[in-house]
Amino acid sequence: MDNSAEIKETGFFKHFKVIVIGLVFVVVILGAVFAGVAAMEQDQGYSAQGSLKYEETDLNSKVPGNIEQVLVEEGDNVKKGDVLLIISGESIEAKKLQAQGALAAAEATYQKALNGARNQEVIQAKTAAELYEKTYLRVKTLFEDGAVSENDYDQVFAQYIAARETYDMALQGARPEDVLAAEALVLQAEGAVAEVDSYLEDCIITASMDGVVTAVNANEGELISTGMPLVTILSEEDPWIEVNVLESELRYINEGKTVKVTFAAYRDRQMEGTIREVSRQPDFAVKRATGNNGDFDILSYGVKVRLNGSEGLTLYPGMTVMVDFGDGNDI
Repeated sequence: MDNSAEIKETGFFKHFKVIVIGLVFVVVILGAVFAGVAAMEQDQGYSAQGSLKYEETDLNSKVPGNIEQVLVEEGDNVKKGDVLLIISGESIEAKKLQAQGALAAAEATYQKALNGARNQEVIQAKTAAELYEKTYLRVKTLFEDGAVSENDYDQVFAQYIAARETYDMALQGARPEDVLAAEALVLQAEGAVAEVDSYLEDCIITASMDGVVTAVNANEGELISTGMPLVTILSEEDPWIEVNVLESELRYINEGKTVKVTFAAYRDRQMEGTIREVSRQPDFAVKRATGNNGDFDILSYGVKVRLNGSEGLTLYPGMTVMVDFGDGNDI
């Protein structure tokens, strides 16, 4: 009985050892498999979906008024400087006439201050001064003899002094400060004319760049206000791809890095792009921390990718693009 029990116990331990060894082997194999999978996942790199963007600009009105002419339609190709809209400037033209009149008056005043009194005015002032001087001398003699009252003497003396001062001013011309004041009025009037001219220039809406008209928001005869967007122009040059990248994947991103680009509309053609810019202003992404799981709120950053050549392809704004940023080994 004792020998049998010992044999059974020995066999049990043998089986137990085999099971333990087998479990250890399985754990080792699984660990190797998981490590391999993890390594494969790390080597897969990072891809993200983006959209194609073009530069777009809205042309606004700086002056209020009625639309006189609309010279473009949606879909028209335009060049920088082309006239797109004309706003009526009748009220501004009237203001320009007023400003020009004020300028002419200021220039005349300034010229008069420079030239001084005319010869005829000098002669008149001299004659009046001589006449009042003779009158004053006569009245002075009579006053000394007691034939004229002191009040009459004072009046004649004041007239004589005023006439002499008028003659002196006619000879000397305007004072320096009067000349400077007249010159300042000219500059002010010239500024008013220049301001009105700028308003007239703002009545003509021109293209700020080459491109295609995507929107016209005004009709002839329509009354518009300042700041109203009138025409939208889309540039057809230098497109870029905009991708929102999670901050947890920023290790794959580096300005100047070459990436692979595939359009949904052209799946059979793979192109290249270059990371041009990474936005310094983040946005919140969808993923947020929940509970006490130790996770983080995840931010996303806008990444601009310049398209390196798109010959033979017809591209439109907003097209879906897949960008393969590769792995992090080339960062």
